[in-house]
Amino acid sequence: PGMMAPPGMMAPPGMLQGKSSGGRPMSLDDKAAKWSKLQKKRYGTAKKFGGQIDPNKEAMPPEHIRKIIRDHGDMSSKKFRHDKRVYLGALKYVPHAVFKLLENMPMPWEEERQVKVLYHVTGAISFVNEIPLVIEPLYIAQWSATWIMMRREKRDRKHF
Repeated sequence: PGMMAPPGMMAPPGMLQGKSSGGRPMSLDDKAAKWSKLQKKRYGTAKKFGGQIDPNKEAMPPEHIRKIIRDHGDMSSKKFRHDKRVYLGALKYVPHAVFKLLENMPMPWEEERQVKVLYHVTGAISFVNEIPLVIEPLYIAQWSATWIMMRREKRDRKHF
């Protein structure tokens, strides 16, 4: 690309740089349109399975992931010998999975926290698929009240 053909030789049709099919130089707008068209073709959303893409998948019940985890508890079975490559590939995402888990841990004033989970079909890795949103003054007030209650609990404790 960018090199001229040696004298007396024609460049292949796809190698004509900067020239339109008529032989005249391409304008900047033509180049931009051509580039944009190529990028849309290359990175556009692929229409698969009847031309429809469903971006919003249905949420699976919690029992589904529990079953996957229970079934994949013992990986020494011959049934899982082909999944070992998937598990090794998933190892590089473990730090992010742990980060998302810690980020969404329930606060001391919460009984439990229900979160959406994104998981691989083989059970190789799971991510908490939520970003915790907090109102800062309320968050600080809740931590203050919790800290005072924990301090009282410590002060009044009889047995350690």
